Amino acid sequence: MMILILLVVLVAGFVSGRLGLFAFLAPLESEAVIYVLYAMVFAISVGIGAQYRDGEGERLSFKALLYSVTTIAGSLLAACLMSIVLPVSAKDALICASGMGWYSLSTGLVYTYSPSLSVATFVYCVSREVLSIFIMPLLIKKFRRPEVVAVGGTATIQSSVACAAVTGDNTIVLYGLLVGTVISMLVPVLISFFMGI
Repeated sequence: MMILILLVVLVAGFVSGRLGLFAFLAPLESEAVIYVLYAMVFAISVGIGAQYRDGEGERLSFKALLYSVTTIAGSLLAACLMSIVLPVSAKDALICASGMGWYSLSTGLVYTYSPSLSVATFVYCVSREVLSIFIMPLLIKKFRRPEVVAVGGTATIQSSVACAAVTGDNTIVLYGLLVGTVISMLVPVLISFFMGI
């Protein structure tokens, strides 16, 4: 239900902007968004701090490390399998998948290897981020938090905040932050490794 409400609000805002309604709000847009984001991050941080106070945070840290490694392994395995189906070499598929959703860094790194593969990496990474934002709130109903966080790769930092806003489950933000940070640290290493073989 929450997703439907968010979609209705999104469409209503777009239509209002397109028709020139509430035009006086347009100059305040970026400032209002940043203050709402600050408030949301503060509220989530209070919940995360309470979890660490109760000792739950340490258990989450180990799980997040484990899920980071399995997310990377799963992404690379999927890339190898896709290279069988798609007209791309396993090496190129692994390089592309090593972006793990971090399009701004990975496309620049891959560009030095192949400009066309850099474009493919950009499309893959952006698609992974966008899909994770929409899919995570749906998947959290069927799966546990760590499995859901794996969908986004590095983008899980942002998409977990969106998922928490929709589901009200702030624990997913902690998983997203930890998993996304670990994966982000490994992206340049993975890309360089696969470009070098």
